[in-house]
Amino acid sequence: MKSVGIKDLKNNLSNYLDFVRNGETIIVMDRNTPIAELKKLSKSQNLTQAFIEESIANNSLIPAKKRSIINVPKSLRLNEKHKDAISKSWKKAYLEDRE
Repeated sequence: MKSVGIKDLKNNLSNYLDFVRNGETIIVMDRNTPIAELKKLSKSQNLTQAFIEESIANNSLIPAKKRSIINVPKSLRLNEKHKDAISKSWKKAYLEDRE
């Protein structure tokens, strides 16, 4: 395990990241006080899912509602004069989904 100051880490980041890629753990120091740890991520972790779950638990992320398919009648899709009706039906479905 290596320790490095912030300035040295900033100036030689690529070199330290090579150590991390090879499995080394690096402790980042700020005036001889450890503030962070850099280590290689394990491939088995699903970090995206872990982030989503943690964010939901902290109430900083609200999960999306279940998707619903908007069915627009074929007759409305084909007629140019009904584009406004499609827009209104889409907007209505969108606003209902948000409530």
